[in-house]
Amino acid sequence: MAVNTLVELPRDAVVVLADDPSSPPAGPAPVVVDAGARLPVAFSSLRAVIAALDGLAPDAVVEVARRRRPEWNWLFPGTFPDAPLLADLAGTPSERRLHAESEQVFRVLDTAAEAIAAGLVASGRPLLLRGTAHADIVSLRALPRLVERLTLSEPPAGVRVELADVTPAEPGPATLAADIRRRTLASVLDRLGLTAPATPGGYVPDTVPGPAARDVAEHRQLTEAFEAPDVEPERAVAAALLAIRSCFFSANYEGAVLAAELLLDRLDAAPALDVAEVAEHFAALDPGDGTPAIGIYAEVAESPAHLRALAIRCVGVVRALVQDLEGAREEFTRALAEAPDPVSEARILLLRALLAVKRSGTLPEGIADIEHGLTRLAEVKTPVSAVEQAWLRNVRALAHVRAKEAGPAMREEKLAVGLISKLHSADATHLKINLISNISVLQEMGKKYELASATWDHFAKISSEWGDSFFKHHHYRAAGLSYLAGDAEQALAGFGAVYDLASKLDDHFHQQIVATEVGGLLLDLGEPARAGEWYARAESAASVMQDPYYLALAATGRAIAAGDAPGPVVRELASRSLAFRPEAAKLIAALDAAAGGDPSALAAALPRPTTKLNRPFRLIALDLAPSA
Repeated sequence: MAVNTLVELPRDAVVVLADDPSSPPAGPAPVVVDAGARLPVAFSSLRAVIAALDGLAPDAVVEVARRRRPEWNWLFPGTFPDAPLLADLAGTPSERRLHAESEQVFRVLDTAAEAIAAGLVASGRPLLLRGTAHADIVSLRALPRLVERLTLSEPPAGVRVELADVTPAEPGPATLAADIRRRTLASVLDRLGLTAPATPGGYVPDTVPGPAARDVAEHRQLTEAFEAPDVEPERAVAAALLAIRSCFFSANYEGAVLAAELLLDRLDAAPALDVAEVAEHFAALDPGDGTPAIGIYAEVAESPAHLRALAIRCVGVVRALVQDLEGAREEFTRALAEAPDPVSEARILLLRALLAVKRSGTLPEGIADIEHGLTRLAEVKTPVSAVEQAWLRNVRALAHVRAKEAGPAMREEKLAVGLISKLHSADATHLKINLISNISVLQEMGKKYELASATWDHFAKISSEWGDSFFKHHHYRAAGLSYLAGDAEQALAGFGAVYDLASKLDDHFHQQIVATEVGGLLLDLGEPARAGEWYARAESAASVMQDPYYLALAATGRAIAAGDAPGPVVRELASRSLAFRPEAAKLIAALDAAAGGDPSALAAALPRPTTKLNRPFRLIALDLAPSA
């Protein structure tokens, strides 16, 4: 894990370690919350904090809840029955692409951070978080976001976050889940500029979950899987499968690993498992939140061998998503040894090949896995086999791209399209979306911008049910391609449509990105007045997000557009960013260069549009790579 020390934290940082929770510092009495989680349920620690603040500053908490109803329903299901589904507004991670980014998780964590910051400011009291090292790991990712929001809220004196029990009382066994927890906590503390004390405290998590947790599907699934020893094995296996799926979508890597390991234990203890009954229990327990983004559904219970290979495969996916590439390869190799048929084998080979091609850069290994998978699937003449072959050819195309072989990459993508063009399963449709996108990107790489645009326009015709979230991303790429093709005004109109859609979706994150980039584009076009208008929009969105780095960019852009030098506020804002420290350091260096007579450095530090709106959600992302 890389240590994040490029920009020093401001001296008035609002987060500290509580050295002695029994002797709080002078000032307002803290709001004491036990963040320890008995079960690894995503967001459970945040729910406990919000529930405590709701009792002290209900108006502040409810105001955030009402503005962010879809996200609130993830935190507290059923609060707003008529709210749009968050799944219709924001994207998920993808197992098939080993893609960890989740806009849904980002929006939920940011909502929780906003509500907690608002509640603390309204109450005028600090937050003392007990059991920090035992909090669920998804909630931990919200701490830097909370600190950024609280810092920019100009809280009353004494309002801050005090973290207690950041060193576990007992190290426990050296398990994979424990290692993921340790790396998560270390990365969060590093981002906050804090160091855990070597001496552990005596904290023990509460044994009774709060009422909010019991209403959450993931809690019910994990409870049934882990804490119902007398339940029949088929029901326990079904609950474990659903828990793995839920944890995947909530980025709950610890919970996913524990559920997968439990599934393996249940399989060992029940060699005569009735898989038909597993499927029945799965269907009965299923809350209906599955998508093709991960291949877990009732039909996966074909046999105990299929379930065993699936469980190990899921552990491999988690290890890939937490940047443990060698560990992920080992798990995929273990899963291959358990795969009972060519289709199961091919699904695992796809992931191991993708790991090699996309993450490790070991192309020969990845290509060998692809060819082996295609050979095995040639034995099976079914639609499912055709879909798996198409996925493998899609990764083979990526290997050609990595090798700078555009022609062969395009041939592979077209072969993949041919395999599934007449198939309409959810998995086939999921892949078609990827293929059309990839073909358009290949055309863009060949500087065939008009052809890339035409292909991309075809994307929108696949379904008549695309929503605003889809078109937000679709219009962005279309606008970027228009600019590359030389049509600046059409590009600007397209980016304007993206901004409007983001506004409609209450998506200030993408609003600040698009507005900042359009401002840079207009500066390049020699239109400073229009650029200033877009930087004002960027500043407005970043103010709602309380994102210090994007506020610094917007202030810089507005100053340049007005022909002025940025004021000291830019440096102060940049120094307060926890998520963008390398970029903030570059912006501060550009300020110094401009002060030294090089004004071009500042304009160069401002972002411009690309052809892809997908960005890492850096405000909550962590470096979880194992230490070398």
